[in-house]
Amino acid sequence: MQVLQVVSTIAQTVSPLLYGAFIVVIWFQLRAARESVQEVRQEFLAGGRPVVAVHDEYDHATRALSLAVENVGQGPAKSISFAFSHPIESSDGVVVSGLPLFSIGLTSLSPSARITCWWDHLDDQMAFLRENGLDGEDFQVTVHYTDLTGAQYWNTWDIQPAIYEGLRPPHRPEQHSHDQAGDVTDRTNGAHSPNGESPAESAASTSGSSSPEGT
Repeated sequence: MQVLQVVSTIAQTVSPLLYGAFIVVIWFQLRAARESVQEVRQEFLAGGRPVVAVHDEYDHATRALSLAVENVGQGPAKSISFAFSHPIESSDGVVVSGLPLFSIGLTSLSPSARITCWWDHLDDQMAFLRENGLDGEDFQVTVHYTDLTGAQYWNTWDIQPAIYEGLRPPHRPEQHSHDQAGDVTDRTNGAHSPNGESPAESAASTSGSSSPEGT
């Protein structure tokens, strides 16, 4: 009986100590896990935040309008959604802002990633906007997205197709100089001497004639 009493006394004394040690171990484990999460978050943030931009593009050669979605930030973007102030529609009736790219959105977009969607021909689009009384309106698109840590961001961008109307196409001085040089060369190759002979015929005639000393 005395042995049982001693064991019971020891158990009653040690149990609180064991529980205390167990709680301390759990606390240190939770602290280490929290620090690990913070380190991972800092690593993600060290890469920079994402910036998802939506802008219009114009090609001088084809006079084509396009919409581009691009991550110009330094970090990947997640859960990207778009909201337009007015529907963006092409002259042939396609609602560009209703395409899956914009209506469903994107699950992710890595840094420097870019998606381009053809919109319309500039002249056709401006005629369409005038018919609907929208030629003086700017379209606005608001983009919502998060980074890898779940931090939320949003930006509003303006779409202005009218600013491209009347722009002069870029000059190409190198190509112009090349064309001019080729034109001069062609004229030189086709030129004739005053006596009606071409330069090649004149040279052949000169090389084949005898000198005065040979007569």
